[in-house]
Parts: sequence; C-alpha cells; structure tokens
Amino acid sequence: MINVASFMTMTNLAELLSESHSDYLVYDLGRRVQAIDTDTFNAICAQQRPYPYPLQDQAWFAVVFWPKLRAEQPEPFLWFLKMPLDERGLLDHAAQQEFMAHVIALLGQQITGALTSEQEQQLQQSAYLFTPSEAKRAAIHAQLTAGWNRPPSRYFNAALEELQSPTESGWQHLGLQGIHDVAARLKQHPESTQAIAAHFENYPDALQNALAEALEHTQPPQELADKLLTLVNAQQQQLRLNVLRALAGFANTPQLQTLLAQRMAVATADELVIIVARLWPALCGNAELMEAYLVRVAELNNAALFGGIVRDLLRLPETRIFTLGLVQRNDLPVALYQAWQQFIGANS
Repeated sequence: MINVASFMTMTNLAELLSESHSDYLVYDLGRRVQAIDTDTFNAICAQQRPYPYPLQDQAWFAVVFWPKLRAEQPEPFLWFLKMPLDERGLLDHAAQQEFMAHVIALLGQQITGALTSEQEQQLQQSAYLFTPSEAKRAAIHAQLTAGWNRPPSRYFNAALEELQSPTESGWQHLGLQGIHDVAARLKQHPESTQAIAAHFENYPDALQNALAEALEHTQPPQELADKLLTLVNAQQQQLRLNVLRALAGFANTPQLQTLLAQRMAVATADELVIIVARLWPALCGNAELMEAYLVRVAELNNAALFGGIVRDLLRLPETRIFTLGLVQRNDLPVALYQAWQQFIGANS
C-alpha cells in the first residue's frame, strides 16, 4: 500500500515501486532485451546517470513487479514503458511524474492489485505505455520463465526438435515463443547447442532469421559462438547479418572485434547498421575499430546513413566519448573528414 503522504514526496518510478512494497525487475526493450540491475535503474530514475541504451531519444523498457513477501512464485505485473530522454540522455523527470500521477489516480494506493477490464483499458491509454514487437515479448517471456525456473511454453518441444533435426517444412509450424524459449535455455541443453552450431547456416531463411532474432537477446554458449564467429565473413549477406545479430551478446570480445576489423573494409550498409544497433560495445575503447567503422560509413557516400549512425553513436553513453574524440582529430581520413563536415553543416 502506498501512503498518500509518501506519494506527495516521491520523485521517480523507482520510488513508486519501493513505496508500493514491490519487488521488481527491469529490462531494456529498445535494442536488446537485457536486464538492467536495480541499482542502475534507481540511478537512472533519479537522473544520476544516463539511460544506457537510448533509441530514438527514448528509453524503452519493461518493469516486471510483484508484491513482496510472497511465498509462492510471483504472478507479475508488467509495464512496457517508453519515456523521453533529455539532451543529457537522462530519463525525463516530468514524464515520470505524469505517469506516476496517472497510475495513482487510476489504481489508488495498491498498484499490485487486480485490475478491472475498465482500469486496464484506461491504464493502456497512457502515452508512456507501448506494445513491443512479438519477438521482444517472446524474448522477455522466455527470459523470465527461464530465470524463475518455470516451464517453457507449449511451443518449446516442437522448436527444440526442429532445431536439432531440421526438416524440409517443419519450421512453418513453429511458434515464435518456442524458438525464444530454446534460445534462453541453450546452456541447459548442450545437445541443442551442438545441433544449432552444425545446422545454423543451412536452416531455411525464415527459421534462421527467427533464431538469430532470438539469440541476439541472449549470450549463446561458447560452442555456438565459436561456430558463428567462423561465419562472420560468409559469402551470403543474409547469413552474415543473422550471424552478427546472433553474436550481440559477444560484442565486446576480442575475437569478434578482430573479425569486425577484418570485415570493415567491405562491410555493407546493412552490416554497419546492425553493428551500431546491436554490436556497439565492440566499438568502445577500440580506437582503430571505431575509426575503421566510421571511415567505412563515410565511404558509402550516403549522408542519411552517416548522419543516422553518428547521431546514434553520440546518443549512446558508451560510444559518445569515443566518437567525439575521433571526429575532433586534426588528421582524419579524407572521406571521414568530408562526411563529418557535411554532417555538422547540416546540423548547425
């Protein structure tokens, strides 16, 4: 129960959850579905640190919460939230206050109480709630059930069987949730890891695409990662793109950074977009790779592509300082210098 006097002094979402006597988990939903630890989330809500994974100047995240002191496994409540970030990348204070006021006005002092259908409809009218893609909903459900040692969905066994022993058309009958359930549980199924490593490059396109999208939200077992790393320079572009997505959990490893450096001179626009969207940690602290990456973007002579990627790098707290340090050098390669000058001229 939230004390009314306490509500009057609350300033952010983390305090709302604390005052409601809830336990909670937070996940980013903008780039990869990945957990944000409680201390980090508290600091984000208090504007003590920028949101780590901004996308389109917004924070996209899920808050999973349930009443404290429950003996049984929790049946959680779930908010999918998108909130604006200010020019410093901090979670907007006014937006938090507005959402909190809406929640308290609608739900009263107990935010973990059962909702009527009318309350549910009114809550969904909030400008700060959104509906994630089916894949991201599947990813967060898979991570929650795996983390709580709950059974996977009813689609799990069929997906597991098809991925282990692919057939000509069996993939057409798989549920997306089952593929995500398999991806989230590979470390408990070494035989599946071995099979996926053996078959990945030969899966039908639709199955390979769906599996790559599921793997990008996890950190696959090393055995699978080792096989995927051998395919970074595969001849077929769609396979390369899927491999890069599937390796998102290994973005900051020396092995992947080395392969990206070797690939950079011929990387396509689609590969470059995936790198900034999913593999940006590979660029952090690696000055040579960051330079090679931006030079390649500039060489494609596409002002919209260059501008979009640079803006993304400048928004990400992890890459901002490295990007600025590079483009402010006096000895930039010609292509990068010209593209940067065009960019700042267009944005001045």
